[in-house]
Amino acid sequence: MILAQDGNRVRGTYGPDGTSHPVEGTVTADEFTFRYTEPHETGTGRFKLRRHGCFTGEYQAAGGLRAFPWQGWRDCDGLWDTHLGRLRFVHETADRVVGFAESDAMARLEGRFEGRRLTFTLVAGSYSGRGVLELDASGYTLNGEWLEQGQPLRALGGQRIVSRPGLIWLVVLEAYWQRALDDNEFAFGHMLKEFFARVPRVQIRHRYYHDEASLLRWCRQLLYLPEPAVLVLAGHGETNGLTVNGQIIAPGLIFDSLRYADGLQLLHFSSCLVAQDSERALSAAPFPVSGYKTSVDWAQSAITEFVYYDLILEKGLSPAAAAQQLVSLVRFAGADEIPGSPYRPAGFCFFGSNNGAPPKVG
Repeated sequence: MILAQDGNRVRGTYGPDGTSHPVEGTVTADEFTFRYTEPHETGTGRFKLRRHGCFTGEYQAAGGLRAFPWQGWRDCDGLWDTHLGRLRFVHETADRVVGFAESDAMARLEGRFEGRRLTFTLVAGSYSGRGVLELDASGYTLNGEWLEQGQPLRALGGQRIVSRPGLIWLVVLEAYWQRALDDNEFAFGHMLKEFFARVPRVQIRHRYYHDEASLLRWCRQLLYLPEPAVLVLAGHGETNGLTVNGQIIAPGLIFDSLRYADGLQLLHFSSCLVAQDSERALSAAPFPVSGYKTSVDWAQSAITEFVYYDLILEKGLSPAAAAQQLVSLVRFAGADEIPGSPYRPAGFCFFGSNNGAPPKVG
C-alpha cells in the first residue's frame, strides 16, 4: 500500500505491486476513513495508526453483511518466521525497534533500523547474541547474519508471516475452578471448544493457568498469532482482578503482556466482579475489554457468553456491536432486574479501547 497525504485528504493505491487498486479518504486525528475500489468490489473502511510501524482497521464491501479486519505493517514491524523461530519486531519509532521470540518468553531484542538495515542485540533471555538483517524491496524477506556468544557466525533469514483471510482465533485461558477434593471437575473452555467446533473459520485453543507467571506466559503467546483473536480469561475474580491460589492478578499486568498483540479484538473477563471497581483500569486497555460487575451465576454467564462470542465469531459483528445487542438479546446479562427471574442482573460491561473504539456499555 502506498499512501500520500495532503492536509486531511489521503489518496493511494494497494495490491500485489502496491499500485493496482485505488483508495482515498480523509484523516481525523490518527484515523483514516476511506473508500476502496477493485475490479469486482468496492467498499469502505477505516484504519487506526497504533504506532509508527503498524495500523489496524477494517473494511466492508458494498452490500456485504459484515466488516473484516485489515491490518498493515511497514519496515520490519510484524511477525517473522526465521532460523531463530517465530519473531515479532515492533517499530516503536521510525528507527527504534524492539523484538520478542516465541521460543523464549524472556527474550527481548533491541535494535536500530536505518535505510533497510536492522542491527539488533538480544538483551534478555536464555542466550545472548547480535544480528544484522536487510529488508528486501518487497518487505516480505529478511536476510543477514547472527552471532551467538560462543558460536560461529551463521546466516539468518526470515519470511514475513501474513494472516489467513477470514480466520479468527478463540483463545480460552482458564484457571481450575475446583477448590476442594470433593468438588466435581468442570471447565468452561471444554464447552466453548465443542460449541465453536462447528464454525470452520474459528481456531480454538484452551489452556490452563495456575499463577500469575503462567497466565502472562500464555497471554504473551498472542503476540505470535497473525490473525485476529478473541481472548477469554476464565476463573475466579475479585473487584481488583483475577484470583488464583490466593494470588490476585491485576488487569494492568495482563494488559501490559498483550500490548503488542496487534490482532487482539477483545479480552473478556469470564469471572465475577472484575468490572465492579476497575472501570478506569479496564478503560485504559489498548483493546476492547468486557466483564461483569457482580458475582455472576455460572449458567447465567455461560448463556451470556455463548451468545456474545457467537455474535462475534459466527455472525461477524464487531465486539462493540455484539455488546450492544447482547444486553437486549439476553436481558439478565445487563443491569436491569427482571421480575420473577431466579437470575440477578449480571452487570455485563463493555469498555471500548482508548484507540478509538466505541464507549462502554453497561
